[in-house]
Amino acid sequence: MAKKKVATAKEKNHLDKVASLGCLICGSPAICHHIRNRGDGKGNLGFGNRATAYETIPLCPSHHVGVFSIHNCKEQFEAMYGTEAELLQRTLNEIKNLNEVNDFFNYNKGENNG
Repeated sequence: MAKKKVATAKEKNHLDKVASLGCLICGSPAICHHIRNRGDGKGNLGFGNRATAYETIPLCPSHHVGVFSIHNCKEQFEAMYGTEAELLQRTLNEIKNLNEVNDFFNYNKGENNG
């Protein structure tokens, strides 16, 4: 059995940002879902093959593993909310925007102190 990879500090930081966005579907507190299909035409990653920390989307427990969730009703879930690849792109865009806002405030904070 392969050893479980431990996330680096940079990966943990990214996962924290993903979770901080809240569930993409309902806005509730979220956990990170590692996508199984990158949307690159190569198909699913399959069981036992986890996507990287950078291929995660924020979902609340209900939308992650609940009765009507990405794990239990994937086709219906994606039909209603978008594919994993689309939700990943949305997540990455929101993190980029979050980083830009943080950079803006950090820059302005530095100007006011100097």
